[in-house]
Amino acid sequence: MAKSIKAPATPAVLAWARETASMGVEEVSARFRSANITPERIEAWESDGAEDMPTLAQLKKLSEIYKRPLAVFFLQKAPYAFRVPRDFRRVRGQPEGISCALRFKLRAAEERRLTALQLYEDLDETPPQFPLSGQMRERPADLAERAREALGISVADQLAWPTQYEALRSWKNAVERLGVLVFQIPTIDIGVMRGFSIAEMPLPVVGINRGERPRARIFSIMHELTHLMLRQTGICDFNEDSDAPPETRRVEVFCNAVAAEILAPAEIFLSQAEIASRPAVEQEWHEDTIQTLSNRFNVSRTFIVRRLLEHGRCTASFYQAKQALYLSQFRKIRAEHSEVREKWGEKRQRILGDAFTGLVIDTYRSGNLTLSEMLGHLQIKTKHLPQLEAHFGAI
Repeated sequence: MAKSIKAPATPAVLAWARETASMGVEEVSARFRSANITPERIEAWESDGAEDMPTLAQLKKLSEIYKRPLAVFFLQKAPYAFRVPRDFRRVRGQPEGISCALRFKLRAAEERRLTALQLYEDLDETPPQFPLSGQMRERPADLAERAREALGISVADQLAWPTQYEALRSWKNAVERLGVLVFQIPTIDIGVMRGFSIAEMPLPVVGINRGERPRARIFSIMHELTHLMLRQTGICDFNEDSDAPPETRRVEVFCNAVAAEILAPAEIFLSQAEIASRPAVEQEWHEDTIQTLSNRFNVSRTFIVRRLLEHGRCTASFYQAKQALYLSQFRKIRAEHSEVREKWGEKRQRILGDAFTGLVIDTYRSGNLTLSEMLGHLQIKTKHLPQLEAHFGAI
């Protein structure tokens, strides 16, 4: 009986929810797997003055499909419109537009940013102000020097980190201290997206693909940090040899150059004994040397070979061969090894970042959030709290 109860959803909100999910009525109809829910019927639900309305059960299904709270469908008008970010990704081999899965991830990141701003207001505190800016007419090395100074990480600090995981944590935490929310995005293929930036102030956002290795994620963070300095919101894959428009390629090349200078300043990189002891000409490099430099700077092997290419120390063909080899090895490892099992609370902390997670916990401790609200923001259950307490202290 309850399943047949009609739900007085607002037609314009139903249409808004579908459109902001980047779905057509045919796709929504297919998700129902019912001959009764045709594309025409979905259009009818969205029409002004519609006589037909979804049942409560059908509305719950729409809530699940569009990833919107059930209550939103009863609003008299649609809430804010999701702003589609600029697409810096390569065009070749990719479908046009942004997939539903990626759109949901981008929308969730933007909604978490809005949540964080509200939490700062609840705490009667001013959000931190992102202190960096830059222009593309500047030298990449100059932007990198300012960024490195603001991050407060010296080359000596960097070379002392014992593991790539420590390096990732340290760089990520340093970026968060600049007033940036850093989110790690799961379940999106790296061929679709490596990173994105939301350059809204205050509390801009950096999103990085959690499917990449830690050293690759470090570069992603610095690339997106550069986009924030340029005040650019967009989705990236960092490919410089794409068939994207020239201006798009120019931006990505510039952001790559700044990220490279942050992580391995030219003067420091070229002064390494393995490089300084050899002639400054195009040449091939032994894999052991590449791996040694990769471990020392806690960057990927692809990064090292690219840096050698940029400074005229190897050929383009050598770089391309190594890039293809490393990508093949990465795919093989991913195919042969299942993902490491993580405790859910710790996983959510890594995905949401210390800045956002800590803000939610602080707001709860102040009495401005209920336990249920805190758990909802973090998407965890009470049983997972001890995993967060190990990092943030008693909750």
